[in-house]
Amino acid sequence: MLDRDLAELYGVSTKRLVEQVKRNIKRFPADFMFQLTKEEFKNLRFHFGISILRSQNATSRWGGRRYLPYVFTEQGVAMLSSVLNSERAILVNIGIMRIFVNIRKLVSTNKGILNKLNQLENKVQSHDKKIRTIFEVIHKPIDVKLLSPGKPFSNKKAIRDIISSCEKYIYWVDKYFSRAGLDWLSESLNAGKVKEIRILMSSEKADTKFLSLYKDLKEELKNDGMKCELRVISDNKLNADIHDRWIISENLCYNMPSTDTIARGQYSEVKRTANLPPFDEWWEKSKWPVTL
Repeated sequence: MLDRDLAELYGVSTKRLVEQVKRNIKRFPADFMFQLTKEEFKNLRFHFGISILRSQNATSRWGGRRYLPYVFTEQGVAMLSSVLNSERAILVNIGIMRIFVNIRKLVSTNKGILNKLNQLENKVQSHDKKIRTIFEVIHKPIDVKLLSPGKPFSNKKAIRDIISSCEKYIYWVDKYFSRAGLDWLSESLNAGKVKEIRILMSSEKADTKFLSLYKDLKEELKNDGMKCELRVISDNKLNADIHDRWIISENLCYNMPSTDTIARGQYSEVKRTANLPPFDEWWEKSKWPVTL
């Protein structure tokens, strides 16, 4: 969704929406929000602006911008609720997220639509590669869990289910890892399947109180035959480059919200992914907390 359209829904100016996003830019990685290129913007104006050229509003709708529009994905729209927290923004966000969920349900349950897509796919197999890419995305299995304030128990269960499904090891990357993550590990780990846990986080969150709780958990897991290690991101460039959060195991990898976001029950998304981050490289560049 375009920044302008979202601003209109939220009842704020596009300038204000973009300013709020830029103030919280770490919350909006590339898969949450991106800026259109000049070519993309030109195509957008052509395809959507040409039908309203006779309208007095055609020029104002697309022209007069000092910067290229920003586009928000479903995850980006969900994240907007944390930076635009007016009552109207919250209500609009709830409505938008429900629409996204209903679209998924419609596509996944309506076999008639899928059959039509299959027929159309067969007809375009020899055509443009971009069209084939669209069908690959449509057919890709969806493994996404939407977290929301109205379902605090379901939210935590979703995380516990992921932890209990992990095999051999758990690598958890979260710059803002908190006590909640320690609690979920202690409650959900399967000692028969997992033997090693590694936590990579920001040094600013590894205060004395947190590290004391971590050492208690480490000792408890050791008694159950599991090894638990923690390192903090000491390289400034690496700290700036890491925006997303992951739970990684031998058999799965999930993009995660921060543990605090889940604990607070904010709108967020847990999404299975095949794009593994270079965890080993990050781990080697990091170090033990000084206070340990």
